[in-house]
Amino acid sequence: MIDWMAFLIVFGSALFSAIFVVALYSLGLRFLATPSPRVRRADGSLEPLGPSRDDEDDDVDNVGRPRWATVSAYICFGLSVLAVLVGIFLIIPVLHFW
Repeated sequence: MIDWMAFLIVFGSALFSAIFVVALYSLGLRFLATPSPRVRRADGSLEPLGPSRDDEDDDVDNVGRPRWATVSAYICFGLSVLAVLVGIFLIIPVLHFW
């Protein structure tokens, strides 16, 4: 006989864990894609984002992402790795040494 309540608990926790890890990782990627703040000119207009590019000029400047965005991205990546490691710890009985 199948214990449906236990099945639903395992299914729900697995679904929640997967959504949690994917959301943390994608939020970290979003933080890494945060652009630099735009500078306002004296007349109130915004500075252009950079020099105009053509098809042959594909060099990318690494200046601009705010420090808070980088730190937040690394925190999100660290939490997602921690969640995966806790899941592995819970699955593998050999690791339950106490």
